[in-house]
Amino acid sequence: MTDIKKTIKFHGLEVANVIVRYTQREVNKPDAIKIQEFDATKDPQICETVNIQVVSEFVTITFYKNESDNIIIRRELIPTFIVEHIWVSDLQQ
Repeated sequence: MTDIKKTIKFHGLEVANVIVRYTQREVNKPDAIKIQEFDATKDPQICETVNIQVVSEFVTITFYKNESDNIIIRRELIPTFIVEHIWVSDLQQ
């Protein structure tokens, strides 16, 4: 198995990692809220690049198969009103 390095970007700039913590209501229990977390380094999606951006009312997570050709595997949108915290880890110098 080949270990492919996934590039992580925040607003198009390469970073070490991005973690987005947000709340989510359970479908059958409207009063039950659980904390969810998106961690770019731990996400199982196989891709060349993952770019996280805060755009308008959403945190947009875009998974690229080939970023230079703009070939997108998928996009996820998290409404900003449910986001608790965003951690951005810069690259070490």
